[in-house]
Amino acid sequence: MEEGGDLMSLRDDLGGGRAVPTPYTILCPPGWRRIAPEDLWDGPAKEAALERLKAAGRADLVLQLRGLLAQYRRAAKESKVFEVYVPPSVEDEAPLPAVLQVSPFVLPATTSWDEALARLARGAAVEQADFTETPMWVWRRDGRVADQETTIASRDSYFMVPVPEDSPRRALLFQHSVLVPGGEEGPAAAETLVLLGDAIMSTMHWRTAAVRES
Repeated sequence: MEEGGDLMSLRDDLGGGRAVPTPYTILCPPGWRRIAPEDLWDGPAKEAALERLKAAGRADLVLQLRGLLAQYRRAAKESKVFEVYVPPSVEDEAPLPAVLQVSPFVLPATTSWDEALARLARGAAVEQADFTETPMWVWRRDGRVADQETTIASRDSYFMVPVPEDSPRRALLFQHSVLVPGGEEGPAAAETLVLLGDAIMSTMHWRTAAVRES
């Protein structure tokens, strides 16, 4: 089981003060690990994944992974991602094309949750998750990751989890992204990973004692 990090307060989001600890736990499949965001695109995990793809003869996935990580780097800085969960890598096999990112979210004072979610979802249907014990909203989008060499489809699931407060305005936003492999079996393989992301999020719980103290 993984223990998540701290959730920023509104004061920290505006540039002052100290982060208010709001720890959470999630249960990941064996081998999944939590890393710092910068390790995803600049650390040894990136280089190891690229080397395994090359060894497996998947030059196409090397290009796709580089494009994906470049896109993640830009998005992660904008959304202040502070934790990333990645699947295990097996020697001589391509790593699973999935990643789970976590970022803080603070509802603006003049905005309702419905308004904020509609803006974030950009036309996608937003629903209350019916597979989790912890209340959260979920929406999904199909996207494309492109670089100068290739374009690959992606499946992105977003989970907005409000902090259990009397009038919640703080939340964590989890984004589970899956690359859709090429070939006839690609969509089915991607859907399996999408369901895996749902299974991970179904185990998400706040550490309520810490929430009450924050």
